[in-house]
Amino acid sequence: MKKIIYFVSEDWVFLNHRFDLARKVNSSGFKLSLITKVSNFKKEIEKKKIKVINLKTERGSLNIRKSIKDIYKIFKIYKEIKPDIVHHFGIRQIVHGNIASKLAKIKKSYNSIIGLGSVFVSGNILLKVFVLVVLKFALLVKKSYVLVQNQDDFNFFKKNKLSNKNIFLLPGSGVDTNKFIKTKEPKGKIIFLFASRILKDKGIVELIEATKKLKSQKKKFEVFIAGSPDYQNKSTISHEQLKNWESLNYIKYLGQVEDMAELYKKIHVGILPSYREGLPKGLLEAASCGKPIITTDVPGCREIVKNEINGLLVPPKDSHELMKAMKKLILNKSLRISMGKKGRETIKKKFSNLKASKDLIDLYKNGILN
Repeated sequence: MKKIIYFVSEDWVFLNHRFDLARKVNSSGFKLSLITKVSNFKKEIEKKKIKVINLKTERGSLNIRKSIKDIYKIFKIYKEIKPDIVHHFGIRQIVHGNIASKLAKIKKSYNSIIGLGSVFVSGNILLKVFVLVVLKFALLVKKSYVLVQNQDDFNFFKKNKLSNKNIFLLPGSGVDTNKFIKTKEPKGKIIFLFASRILKDKGIVELIEATKKLKSQKKKFEVFIAGSPDYQNKSTISHEQLKNWESLNYIKYLGQVEDMAELYKKIHVGILPSYREGLPKGLLEAASCGKPIITTDVPGCREIVKNEINGLLVPPKDSHELMKAMKKLILNKSLRISMGKKGRETIKKKFSNLKASKDLIDLYKNGILN
C-alpha cells in the first residue's frame, strides 16, 4: 500500500474542504497521514483512519527562523514516514513542504494552489513578486505536479512559467450531489444566502450597500449570512459590525451552520460578490441544490457561473450592478427556476465529488488526467 501525506494549514480547513476527498483516497490503495495545525478536530479525522500530525503554524507570518524550524520538522516527518507521495495545499505548505521534500528525497510532490486571492486582491506589487519568486523556486522539485482550481490560475501559471512541467486543472474537491440535492423553491419573500468566511474581500460590504439600495425600492427580501469572521485575516469583518448590520431587519446572521444542505432548502438565491476566488465551495453547493447564483466576474467565480445561463455575473466592487442583479431575480421566478436547473446540470457534469476524487486518484496513480 502506497503512503501519502497531506499537508494542510489547519484541521478545520481539512475537515471542511478535503475530508471527503481524503477518505476516498484512503480507500483506494493509499495509506493517508495528515500534517496540520490541530485545534478541535483531531479525533473526528482519526476516526476515519487518517493519522494526524500536529504542526503549529501561523498564517500571514514571514518569520524566517520559524520557517526554517517548520521545514526541519516537516523534513523529519517525511524521513520517518517515507511517503511515496506528498500533497501540499496552499502557498506556505507548498514552499515549506517542497523544500522538505527535496531534502528527504520524496519521489512525487503534488501542490494545490489555493489562497492566491489575498495576494492578488491586496494590490501589493512587492508581495506579488515575492510570492511568485518563492513559488517558482519551490516548484523546481523533480516530479512536482501543480494543481489549480480554475482556468484563470491555469493560464497565469503557464504565462509566468511558474512550473515548466506538470500543470493540471482540477476543480477542487467537488460537491456531493447526493447530499446537496435540488428541491422546490420555498414560498414567501426571496432569501439570498451569503455562505463564506466573513471578509471584506468576499464583497460583503458591497452586498450590504446593494441591499440598502434595493430596500429603498420597497422590494421584499432577506439576506442570510452563514459563516464566521476570520481574525487571522486583515480583511475580516468584526462581530460588532455584523450586529450593526443585523439591526437592518432584512439581514440575518446565522453564524457557522452545521447542516448546509438543509439551509439551502430555505433559500432562493446563492450570492457571493467576491473580489477573487479559487473555486468557492458555497457557490458549488448552492448550484448543486438548484439555486441560481449571483457572483462577480472574477477568477474562480466565473468558473462556475455562465452569465444569464445558470446565474448572473456582475463587476467586482460594484454595489449598483449587484443591486440590479438581485432585483432581476426577485422579480422573475421562471428565470430563477431555469437558472437553477442549468446550475445543477453544470455541477453534475463538471464539479461532482465523484469526478474530483476519480481525477485525483488517476493523477496519483498514472501521472495523467483521463
